[in-house]
Amino acid sequence: MFTISSIPINRDEFISHLENDQSGALVLFEGWVRNHNQGKDVTSLEYQVYKELALKEGYRLIQEAKEKFNILEAKVIHREGHLSIGDLAICIGSIAAHRDDAFKATRYLIDEIKRRLPIWKKEHYKNEKPIWVFCKDHDHHVHFEESEFYKKQSALVEQEKLTKAKVIVVGAGGLGCPVLISLSQAGIGTIEIVDFDKISFSNIHRQSLFSPNLVGEYKAIVAKNRLQEMNPFINIKTQTQRVEASNVINLIQEKDLVIDCTDNLETKYLLHDACLKTGTALISGSVFKRDGVLRTFIPNSDWGCLRCHSNSTPKDSLLGNCNDFGVLGAYVNILGSMMASEALQYLQHRTNTSHTHTILLSAHNLQVSKIKNSKRVDCQYCRGFFEIENSPDFEISKDELTSQHQLLDIRELNEEDIEPYLNSKEPVVLCCHRGIRSKILTTHLRDKGYQHFFSLKGGSCSL
Repeated sequence: MFTISSIPINRDEFISHLENDQSGALVLFEGWVRNHNQGKDVTSLEYQVYKELALKEGYRLIQEAKEKFNILEAKVIHREGHLSIGDLAICIGSIAAHRDDAFKATRYLIDEIKRRLPIWKKEHYKNEKPIWVFCKDHDHHVHFEESEFYKKQSALVEQEKLTKAKVIVVGAGGLGCPVLISLSQAGIGTIEIVDFDKISFSNIHRQSLFSPNLVGEYKAIVAKNRLQEMNPFINIKTQTQRVEASNVINLIQEKDLVIDCTDNLETKYLLHDACLKTGTALISGSVFKRDGVLRTFIPNSDWGCLRCHSNSTPKDSLLGNCNDFGVLGAYVNILGSMMASEALQYLQHRTNTSHTHTILLSAHNLQVSKIKNSKRVDCQYCRGFFEIENSPDFEISKDELTSQHQLLDIRELNEEDIEPYLNSKEPVVLCCHRGIRSKILTTHLRDKGYQHFFSLKGGSCSL
């Protein structure tokens, strides 16, 4: 058994799990936090762990130890978080019929844990700033400064501005993955990832943070773990909720920049309106087949907003997405990298190229065009004279479904197929591929007085 623990290790409880009448030997290794290292006075240690990968690799190590050595069982607990001097950082126990096997297995485990597991250690010193420690091999530790991580970009940017920045990225899909990778490696101090979706197998060809073994996991949480492995110096937060009118203001408040990597117009316009309301800069990108669009919106500027051209939110039913028309990973990676570049430029200078011009990208022929942004003088949104529209109250999420709901897939139904449900005493939830057609039909039915109809938010009847 391999465990990562955020609470102190109980030695007696640990040993009790290894008791076995067939064993003649228990070899126990304990790693403690000591008060010195390489001539420095250590006051405490801090462990950061890429937990998902560490648990899988730790389990693999124990299986290897069982195969290599004649042991009955092995158990490992490794701490995470902040530890004081004298605290137990790791505990390894191996039991076997004979002591030699238990000794060898325990030594093997501690050596391989130091070499292979994604666990980072920061040493805190008396009268000195803390330093991360990399375990290069069994006995040699390499100290490295955070500034060394950003050394090659320090001639191009003021790193302190990036370190202090707070950015929220909405959508961890095709565009979100390259955006998040670039911003994390550049050292954005705080990144919040918002995505309610879970990884599906069809995502992986274009969403480079994910792999087949992670299908079914929340994108935001997996993305955080992967990014933290790439850069342990930054703070990454996650939200696995859908962005809606009821929560959007709280999500983006006190952020320096919002980056919209979503794939539907309703959410894009909602983020746009919320950013105007809170005075938060927004970078928004979209991909359709081989074409991409990128624009930055800075409230109270001279370059207008989306509502300067249309007060109403376009219907997603008028457009397709990657599910309908396809997408290549190379195309979203290009646009996502451009969005990240624009984000870094904005965080450095509080302006960028796509603030004054909308960027149009054709990945087919690598042509980039710019269209100058314009502002409508009487735009009420630019002036802040508007209210954020609430989402319809007849949409229901998968988590809200109960056994009382009748789920009806309308993709292959005709109008007459709906008639048996018109007088149903139980609530009827209509669903389709993306939740667009079901929303339109539900609106139509409710306008006719059938208030027991609902639409499945986000679509898909594969529950």
